[in-house]
Amino acid sequence: MQILLKKLFDIREGEGLRAFLMFSYIFLIIASLLIVKPVRNSLFLTTFGVEKLPYAFILVAIISGLFIYFYSPFSRKIYLPVLILNTIVISIGLFGFFWLLLVFNYQDFWFLYVFYVWVAIFGVLLTMQFWLLANYVFNSREAKRLFGFIGAGGILGGIFGGYLTNYLAPIIGTQHMLLICIGFLIICFFLLKAIWKKSARHNYQEKIQQQKRIQQSKTDQNPLRLILNSRHLTYLAGIIGVGVIVANLVDYQYSAIATNIITNEDKLTAFFGLWLSNLSIFSLLIQLFLTRKVLQTFGVGSSLFFLPTGILIGAIAILISPALWSAILIKLSDGSFKQSINKAGIELLYLPLPVNIKNQAKAFIDVFGDNLATGIGGLLLIALTFGFGLTVGSISILIIGLIAIWGFLLYKIRMEYINLFRMAIEKRTINIDEESINFEDASVFDTLIELLNGKNERQILYALGLLEAIKKEEFLPYLIKLLKHPSSEIKVQILKMLLGYDDPNLISEIELLTNDESQNVRVEAIRYLLRKSDNKIESISRFLESNEYQIVSSTLIAAAMEIQQDKDLKMKINFRELFENNYQKYLIDEDDPKIQFMKTNAAEVIGISNDPDIYSYLNILLNDSSLKIVQAAIISAGKTRAKEFVPMLIRHLNTKIARKYAREALSEFGEDIIDDLVSHMKNARESVNIRFGIVKVLAMIGSQKSVDALIENLKMDDLILRYQTLKALNKLKVNFPILEFDQKAIDNKIMEETRNYYKIITIFYEQNKIEQNVKTTEKTNKILEARALLIRTLEEKLDNNLERIFRLLGLKYFQKDMFNAFEGIRSKKTDLRANAVEFLDNILDFNLKRFIIPIIESDSYDYLVEKSQEFFGFNISSEIDCLTVLLKGDDIWLKSCALYLLAELKNKECISYIETLKESEHKIISETASYALQHLSV
Repeated sequence: MQILLKKLFDIREGEGLRAFLMFSYIFLIIASLLIVKPVRNSLFLTTFGVEKLPYAFILVAIISGLFIYFYSPFSRKIYLPVLILNTIVISIGLFGFFWLLLVFNYQDFWFLYVFYVWVAIFGVLLTMQFWLLANYVFNSREAKRLFGFIGAGGILGGIFGGYLTNYLAPIIGTQHMLLICIGFLIICFFLLKAIWKKSARHNYQEKIQQQKRIQQSKTDQNPLRLILNSRHLTYLAGIIGVGVIVANLVDYQYSAIATNIITNEDKLTAFFGLWLSNLSIFSLLIQLFLTRKVLQTFGVGSSLFFLPTGILIGAIAILISPALWSAILIKLSDGSFKQSINKAGIELLYLPLPVNIKNQAKAFIDVFGDNLATGIGGLLLIALTFGFGLTVGSISILIIGLIAIWGFLLYKIRMEYINLFRMAIEKRTINIDEESINFEDASVFDTLIELLNGKNERQILYALGLLEAIKKEEFLPYLIKLLKHPSSEIKVQILKMLLGYDDPNLISEIELLTNDESQNVRVEAIRYLLRKSDNKIESISRFLESNEYQIVSSTLIAAAMEIQQDKDLKMKINFRELFENNYQKYLIDEDDPKIQFMKTNAAEVIGISNDPDIYSYLNILLNDSSLKIVQAAIISAGKTRAKEFVPMLIRHLNTKIARKYAREALSEFGEDIIDDLVSHMKNARESVNIRFGIVKVLAMIGSQKSVDALIENLKMDDLILRYQTLKALNKLKVNFPILEFDQKAIDNKIMEETRNYYKIITIFYEQNKIEQNVKTTEKTNKILEARALLIRTLEEKLDNNLERIFRLLGLKYFQKDMFNAFEGIRSKKTDLRANAVEFLDNILDFNLKRFIIPIIESDSYDYLVEKSQEFFGFNISSEIDCLTVLLKGDDIWLKSCALYLLAELKNKECISYIETLKESEHKIISETASYALQHLSV
């Protein structure tokens, strides 16, 4: 069974439990809905008759519209599992309450109307919440594969619930079917807890933050204005609205005829349950066997005529003979085509629209438009049945008239769809990764052919990107034609795509491309010919006999690629011998362009082949005098992921023109070399460029181990390295949001940096006071210069310190929020600054807020010095105290400035400590300490 499910639905390892739980959950939700719907319809119709059904339609439209209006903002404020669990609990309670009333035979008019409306809201609410939950259970890639399987659970739930109602209603009674529904919902309660605990909880917070980012970045537009300003959306809203009105009229006819013929309540419940299940089966069969073929043959616009045509046939049948068979016929036409061909077609009509417009317009049409149309349908029925006294059969006349309007709108939107789709491809507003495009749709096919025949290279490449995973013989002539296109990028893409086709006539044409001026084209052409060859080894040998060294180098690259994919070829060929026979003679240190070209290609071949037997040649190339060849060798060393190259790559972090390539190459090794990198990073004697380069490499690796290593690195005394480490952690937080950051360590570092800020602000305050009180004399000029240098440095350090605090806050909170707050605080606009402070006052933890808000809120140094004494007991009241604190700190530049000022002050109180600094490993400190000792000894 596991293998079958994997083959049918591509359920991969680790996904089975999640998929099964979600399948079971939607199965039970839809089964519950298909139980209570027949119960609701049967009770309502047997009590009031079909005459009151239009009033129920209007009531559903008004109340469900109001409910969604108030529910949407309310739901965003509640933790999702709490929201869904409470919905299930309330549903269980209400259905229990309705059951009790039915058991005691209480069927007053208000109760049945409430029950009718609640079932409509229940169906919308729980399915909507289910798909919202699914967004947190599965990522976008999993959803594309698994939503088909999950959706099948809903269809099967519909079939099961309907048939169960048909079987049990006559046996246990209509009212007791609610107990079955309650039982299913109780199971859903526990299923939801399991789903959230095992699958959704970890993804929830990050996706909520992403939604906030999207919400902040998008520009809200009035959805009604969007629809009215777009002919496409206007026609689409009209089609959906007319469809809903017709569906209500059909439902009325179906219910009226069934009620007139089946008078027993339990039998009527069973009848509705049976045909709801049958509708699900017909819909599933059409979806599986007809939808794709219909869209392929007729295109999106024409396929949408199936639903109104089916309803038209049913309406004519009822007009002629308002019997049970004609009622079933029109309901089958409506229900089966609506959920299959029509649903697929409607969704495709949204495809060419930009995402921001589509999301707003779709939500508005689906909620407001549907409810409005339902209400209009109810009003029409009241007018027709009570105002004009039309019979059930006569309502078909109105249905036929509405279908004529429906057909006109479908005709108009078909042309709009084609034009919009063409524009969407030209402007590249369709997201290839996120949209499901039906390439077999006739109108889409024509549009793509038009683009492939065009002259715009960008549009051709985009169209080829859309077609990359599609093998369709109708496209082949157009692809072959593009082999003659002047763009090498297009030719490379075409050659890759042609591998999926079997056409012997292509060989001679592709052989010509082995002489193309572009190496990428030559390589892909040779790869194609090798793939289509009966004997790859003979073909490789034939190409290597060429007198053109460009063809030889392209052949070796193609051969290296093929060896990686073809294990049999790898066993049959001695690649080291092949490499040495063709490259060894070129591995000499000369400036000849041919030799330089071949050495660059030799480096590339080694990286592609990943053959340890020829790694020794890569060591030669890594030490080449040509920087271009060294760069190519570095890239290949990264591709091999062979640890023997790691020391050389680390050394190249110190080479200005090669360090970018060295960083990228080292990142290819992943976690395997993090321990080696960390040992170099912590080595104070190591080159600064190498240590900084390693920090950047760790940010590129993007693993939990790299995060932990960088957080550990925050303990280092070197402030510049600490700052670079923070930048790397911020980058990791943005690029790899799933990684975990040790919040305790982050909190400790925030407090450490905050403490340091208060210490520096206190010293800065004291130095400013001293500077203002000292009179400028010739004797003190040098002292003033030294003190002014220290004050400027302290001011810079305060700015740097504040940035480090906010970078750390970005690791604890949403990073973009902290960045915006930091920019607001640094702004000279008082309103922006005030808004930033207010925002942080609301978002920061109490303990952090207590220390940080005074820093960003107050411009008074006196106030901040008071706070530093209150929080940390800093009592620095003299210049010597200030300088002593700086000498014992970990800031190299501040130490140097303090030593310089002490030297000019001729103060010998710190002379013993200064003597220890003379032996510092930092050159600037040891030299300034020597300078100070020299001045103090005079």
